[in-house]
Amino acid sequence: MESRFEIIDAFMDGERVDAAALKRALAESEGRDYLVDAWLLREGIQEDMALESPVVPAPRRARGPRPWLLAAAMLLCVAGAYLIGYRSGGVGTAKPTAPLNVPAVTPTSTSAPPARSFPVPPATRTIQVDFAANAAGSGGN
Repeated sequence: MESRFEIIDAFMDGERVDAAALKRALAESEGRDYLVDAWLLREGIQEDMALESPVVPAPRRARGPRPWLLAAAMLLCVAGAYLIGYRSGGVGTAKPTAPLNVPAVTPTSTSAPPARSFPVPPATRTIQVDFAANAAGSGGN
């Protein structure tokens, strides 16, 4: 590039230029040709840049809670549940009402279901289980 056409580049870049120097550069046919070529070159570059996708930085991943904080929260929950169960006296646990070695008593009569419940059909078979008979150690299931 010739130094006499640098004024044309400065003008195209939007810089302040001396009007008289610009007129002298454009008075020559080579200066006008340089202006047209530079203009077309810049226009082509701007179109290529518009077609390219803009560079977008990858989104930063939000940091989750630290592992030790999660472990502490879980420990606190377990300890709290234990204390609640301990202080309530085990209300939800089933307690045996009779010793295990007493044979089961079969009911002789059945009670009527409550009036609001769905009617249950009568039993077709009755199975009686005797746990004391298996105590001899015969094995098997």
